[in-house]
Amino acid sequence: MRVDLLAGGKLMRTMKSIFIAPAAAFLWPVAALAADAGANSQQLQEIVVTAQKRVEDVQRVPISVSVFDTASFDRLSIQDLADVANMSPGIDYQSTGPKNLLAIRGIYSGGGAATTAIYIDDVPVQVRVGIVGLIGATLPKVFDLDRVEVLRGPQGTLFGSSAEGGAIRFITPEPSLTQYSGYSRVDAGYTDNGDPSYEAGAAFGGPIVSDELGFRVSAWHRRDGGYVDHLSAIPGGYNSFNSNWGDSDVVRAALAFAPTATLKITPSLYYQHLYSHDSSGFEPAESNQSQDAFVQQWGTLNPQYSNIGRGRFVNPLLQQTPSTDTFYLPAVKAVLDLAAVQVISNTGYLHRSDTTNEDFTTATPVAYFLPWPLVAAAADHNIINTYQSVLTEDLRVQSADSNQPLQWTLGFSFVQSRQRSYNPEFSPYLPTLVPGTVLLPGNLSYIGVERSTDEQLALYGQATYQVTKQWSITAGARIARDSDDYSIYQTGPFAGGTSYVAGKQGETVKDPKIGVNFQFNDDNLLYVSAAKGDRVGGVNAPFPVTGACLTLLNQIGLSGVPPTFKGDSLWSYEIGSKNRLFDGHVALQASAFHIDWSNVQQAVSLPPSICGSTFTSNLGKATSNGADLQVTALIGGALELGLAVGYTRAKDSQTLAYGTTQLVTSGQQINPYATPWTVVPSAQYSFMLHDLKAYLRADDEFHSKNPGPFAQQYPNNIAADPNFVANPSTNELNVHFGAMWDGWDNSIYALNVLNSHPLLYNTALETAQFVGPTYTIRPLTVGIRTIYRW
Repeated sequence: MRVDLLAGGKLMRTMKSIFIAPAAAFLWPVAALAADAGANSQQLQEIVVTAQKRVEDVQRVPISVSVFDTASFDRLSIQDLADVANMSPGIDYQSTGPKNLLAIRGIYSGGGAATTAIYIDDVPVQVRVGIVGLIGATLPKVFDLDRVEVLRGPQGTLFGSSAEGGAIRFITPEPSLTQYSGYSRVDAGYTDNGDPSYEAGAAFGGPIVSDELGFRVSAWHRRDGGYVDHLSAIPGGYNSFNSNWGDSDVVRAALAFAPTATLKITPSLYYQHLYSHDSSGFEPAESNQSQDAFVQQWGTLNPQYSNIGRGRFVNPLLQQTPSTDTFYLPAVKAVLDLAAVQVISNTGYLHRSDTTNEDFTTATPVAYFLPWPLVAAAADHNIINTYQSVLTEDLRVQSADSNQPLQWTLGFSFVQSRQRSYNPEFSPYLPTLVPGTVLLPGNLSYIGVERSTDEQLALYGQATYQVTKQWSITAGARIARDSDDYSIYQTGPFAGGTSYVAGKQGETVKDPKIGVNFQFNDDNLLYVSAAKGDRVGGVNAPFPVTGACLTLLNQIGLSGVPPTFKGDSLWSYEIGSKNRLFDGHVALQASAFHIDWSNVQQAVSLPPSICGSTFTSNLGKATSNGADLQVTALIGGALELGLAVGYTRAKDSQTLAYGTTQLVTSGQQINPYATPWTVVPSAQYSFMLHDLKAYLRADDEFHSKNPGPFAQQYPNNIAADPNFVANPSTNELNVHFGAMWDGWDNSIYALNVLNSHPLLYNTALETAQFVGPTYTIRPLTVGIRTIYRW
């Protein structure tokens, strides 16, 4: 391993330019109040994490970490991963209905295996991008979770392939063997120009046999009211006000059995069901003066339009597009405590089924260069049924005495992830559009059956040695055999006939990590580290190669769709500091990073006006530079201030071209929808209101506009599109006011107080788009929440 000194210089300059100004501005008033703070006995509470697979204070872990516990979920109105991402520096999360894209520190890819590992306890749940484009993982809702840990930077040593950018861990609570406890939450809210939302849930647990057998059970239901009206532009289509409502149901049960003082076995079952009644996408055209494809094709039908300024959003598609996502996760954790070591086994099995409906009514005619249909009989309905199963075993032995100079972990990991997609498309009107077309039985124009099996067999280890009282060295490595076994069967007119393709990719990967830590005292840590991350390659699904497609492929040096793509890897270099200041009244985390990414797996999207197909290929090199800062300050025992700042600049660093056609242009943004700056200030003031402990809290979530340049802006780039629209900056202000007494916490809240409606992922004006959609954040929502803990 070679640590690049130039990269180190970049880290120091980035850290100085990004941290000094905001940190100084934030800490200046804190320093002025230090005397008052020191006189108060209250301090910020210690936060415990298991980011290194052992219980530690987050301030002593040499990794950039954001942590959200149960109290955070309640006071920040966190419902799911989108809320966690909005509050965390260095994370980009894009949700467009059932599809989701997630990137940490700019490590993003629209093709191949995931770049961010997502864990429910110790079971990975991320999925591979397939032909259907269903990107992302099943994401647990936030109820009866102990905490969520966001680990920035590659975590391959301990968490394996696909943790290139980082890992997000949803940690569930364990049953107590000694005391009873419970938690309940009821919430009701109303969204501007939308429907009410409500939820109710409860969790309870405790000992069945003291010190030997305990339990914990929980159940929760939530309805999210809709705010997008579905008003079909074509007469006879689907019509419903506030159609994009959704339901969430979560049930969990766990037992803890301690037959001896040294052995504890914890079986559990986690069940979640999500239902979305319709898409949250809408057409942004506000009048018949708009020049986008929607108005040009359907304007003669006199459709109803959105009114963005007034917060009215209209989905003009012909059909409703509901989706469901269900999983259950049985797991068993066993911990054996010996004199000097712990033996820990985690076994889990995730089974997931997801059904997504898509309206292809406008897409089908475009494939044949025909105008959009004007009658309801032309409905074209695409269904994607995805099934996922993940079997995992993680067995490790680790040192148990935290006072020893050597802390070590040795482990074995096995993960088998199976994914199957069944994709039928119903096109009864196609023979009318294209005379002579012969459909499959059931009026099917396409059937695709896609299967993939990813396996990883790994040995890993990590150790930290205390060289002196202040200096320590961390070193670790994972050696793994990764493989992907893939097949796809396609038939029907849209498949160009019947085909079957199968392939397999495999490689042995090594993910080392090394770090040097300086513990100045109990409250201050400085660390530097270098770590490697990787993800396995895969197999491309074929698509019908028309003459136009073949000509375009030839222009970029290909005779057809590449059958496979290789794995990629990166090296990340990080410097960070964790500090407790002013007698424990201020907690600070800061880090800067430089990432070199090689052989990057990226999706190649051919121009939809010529050949609307996508495949994955290895496209050169990329870099990501940035920093993050998290500060929390408790002033006088009554005022708590917070600041989270993240900056990421992730770009391709190599031009790949064949002739004059560029697949990648050096300097283009890796993710055109990424936000470079995330700034989240917060303030909470606590005071006595008669006999009640009251609080007032405000959080502001700012995400900056990406200045580019984008691949679409380069005329020679294969993705060139002068009509590309980048996301604007967004700002969401949330306010809570509440009071607590005897375990009760009652509050009123206003989310998106400014009622902003930024147009996000606005594809409506792009070239050859079928119809929108565009998305926005949920409009102003006010509500009341009651929580009881015992």
